[in-house]
Order: sequence, then C-alpha cells, then structure tokens
Amino acid sequence: MGTGARGTPWAIVAIITLAGLVLRCLAARGGLWLDEAWSAIFAHDSVTPAGVLLHVNHDNNHHLNTLWLQWIGPDAPPMLQRALSIVSGTATIPVAATIAARRNRAASVVAAVAFAISPFLLIYGAEARGYAPMLLAFVVAIGLVDRWLAEDGASPATALALAALFGCLAQATMLFGLVALGLWALLDRTRSPVATIRVFALAAIIAALLVALAWAAAANSATGFQFGNREAHDWRKWGMALDQLWRWSLGAPLLLLPIAAMARIGRDRLWTLAFLTVVLLPIAIGLLALPNSGGVRYYAVAVPPLLLCAAIALPTAWARGGVWRWIAGGIAAVFLLCAVLHDAQVIANLRGDPGRAVAVLARVAPRGASVSVDHPRSTAILTAAARSQHYALTLADGPCPPARFHFVERDGDAPFPAPLTRCGQGYRMIAHGDPAGLSGTHWRLYAALR
Repeated sequence: MGTGARGTPWAIVAIITLAGLVLRCLAARGGLWLDEAWSAIFAHDSVTPAGVLLHVNHDNNHHLNTLWLQWIGPDAPPMLQRALSIVSGTATIPVAATIAARRNRAASVVAAVAFAISPFLLIYGAEARGYAPMLLAFVVAIGLVDRWLAEDGASPATALALAALFGCLAQATMLFGLVALGLWALLDRTRSPVATIRVFALAAIIAALLVALAWAAAANSATGFQFGNREAHDWRKWGMALDQLWRWSLGAPLLLLPIAAMARIGRDRLWTLAFLTVVLLPIAIGLLALPNSGGVRYYAVAVPPLLLCAAIALPTAWARGGVWRWIAGGIAAVFLLCAVLHDAQVIANLRGDPGRAVAVLARVAPRGASVSVDHPRSTAILTAAARSQHYALTLADGPCPPARFHFVERDGDAPFPAPLTRCGQGYRMIAHGDPAGLSGTHWRLYAALR
C-alpha cells in the first residue's frame, strides 16, 4: 500500500471542505435546542473555567464546548456559540481525506465528500455540543495509529496523548474510541504488543486521570454526578438507536450490507477498526446494559471508521468492473441521494429552532414578556434565546395568576395540550417547532385569549 499523498488532488479536497463548511453554517442557524441551551446556562452559571471543570457534574457538560460558551459570553449569537463544532466538523474533512490518500487519489476525494455531507456529521458539526470536536480528535488519532502501523516512523505517543486529551475533554465517548484504537493496534500484529502498549500508555494515563478528576469532583459535590436523562437499557431502543445511526450516517441502514461485502477488496487494515466500532462496540454496550444505550450519540465513534472504509473500497470496487462496479455505483448513488435529502431537511428545520419562540415574542410584545413553562428545564431554552436576541424576558413563577404567554416543550411524540387552559384562562398557539433529525426540541408557544 503506497502513501499516494503526493498525488492527492488537494484543490478538490479544499473545495469539498469549503462546501462542508457552508453546509454546517447553514445548519447552525436558529436558536439553541434543549441540550445546547443547558450547556450555555452551565457556562454562564459556573463563572470560571475551574467551575466548568470541577463544579458542573452533569453529563451535558461537554467541557471544551462549555468553556467555549463561557468564553464568548451568554449573549453571543447562535452561530458563534456553535463555532467550535463548525470548525471541528469542517476540519475533520481534510483529515479524513489525508488518511484515505495513503491508499489512492480517488479515495481521498470520496472520503472528503462522505465526511462533508454525511447527515450525522452535519448534525453534530452544527450544534453547540462536544461531539464534533471529539470526532475530530478521534479521526486524528485514527490517522496517527494508521500511519504508525504502516510505516517505520517515530512513535506517535505524544501526539496520540494530545488527541486523547482534546477528545476526552470534548466528549467522554472518546473513551470508546481509544479502547477500539488500542485493540485495533494489538490485533493488527504489525507492531509488537510491547510497542503498542508504549504508544498508548500516555494516552491511557491522561484518559484515566480525566475520569478520576470527574469522579472526584462528583463525589465531593452535594448532588453527585447528574444525568439529564437516564434510561435503563432496553434492547428495542438499542436497536432503534442503531437504525437511526446508520440511517443518518449512510442514508439507509441496508447500505451496511454491500459496504461490508466490499471488505473483501483490498483487505485494508481499517476494516478491523470498523468491525470493532460498528459491530463489537454496540454489542458490548448492549450486553453490559449501560444506561442510555438507546442514545444514538453513544455510537458516534463508529461512523468515521466505516465512512473511511467505504471511501477507500469504492474506487477499488469501481475499477474492478462487473458486479463490483454495480455495487459501488449503487452505494454511491443511494448515499448521495439520501444525504442530500437529509441535509436539506436538517438545514430547513434547524432542530425545530426554539429561538423563533423569542422572535415571535419580540414581535408581539416588543417591550418584553412574562412567560410560564410546563417543565423547569424549558427555562434554559428561553433564557438562552432571550440572551442571544437581547430580549427582556421574564420567567413567571407559579401557575396562577397566569402569565400572558406559556411555553411547552415535549420529548418525542408526546402530545401537546389542545386547547390549553391555565387558571381558567384560555390560550391559543402562536408559534411552534418540531425537529427533523437526531437533535432538537418539540415546542409550542401559547398566548392568552382576550
């Protein structure tokens, strides 16, 4: 396997990267949805970076993202609040192209396209959470280990440790990726187990120290470690999560089968990493019955290895002709069509855009408004949107007397009140939003009838 890097069409990769940036900026418009808004509240309330690291003991505290939100301030526009993810998600595109370029020129372009338009990567690369920077760190780590396994070069231990530090601070599921990378290197047998341990030792120590820090901070807090939503393992939800994962990553879950069939072509070492993350990781999470195993985000580290494998195998399959050309062409056509449709849906929907609730309030009550909520957690959405739009919003306490406006948000398909009556006062809906994709908030804004 040659490097092929010198012949990589970097001008084309740069254009694709720019297109990926534009897509992420388009998808990053609109107000913060629930999890993003809570991150913004954490950032504001914790006051200092030390507060973010030591005092926000919550699974929604993705540390690098929270630090970014704290640094830019609570009244920053949503696009700036999501800038860390936009930049990280965009940077992942040329990094993936570089890994594929070690195989051949065409693979680098295919990888760039796949990472630029995959709806999964677009969604998480356009929201103020830690998944995009984590995935950037993971793809960088893949590139480091891949080069080390392929060449007799210097040890990537220091660079891998920095990637582990950045990734774990961005989002804790980087730990799954590090374990998979270590197993991949051991199974490859290009390097001895002792050499592999030396390369991964510093990264493992850093990851362990960060886990210990989080555990100690939670143990010394009054509330312990908290979860925004903690659900027991459920095999049905586990299966639904995997269906969503591949539907929003590849366009259709059934594409896994023809992509897996291409594993016979080239016997690239990355297929081992893909097997570890795509197959063994979900099975391990299910068998361990980890809480929230029905969350798609749990399996985020499975997406880059599979996209890389597909990008490397497609040009080879196409060149072989015959049935392999039909398989490669079918995979490419389905992926491109579904990705375009899903991306357009995400860009048009903007996670339900809860910021429109405050925009409507500013139009009908320009001097400010008092708003009541059904759930205390909803205050984060309204507070974050009001701060970014510089609107005078007051959150009403208690059910009666009723506020002029009432905000309701729901999980999934839970029904909304119709009609809404509070303290004998009738309300009519004046704005609403429903997300399309893997992230977002279902909400309704009501105004009192006069």
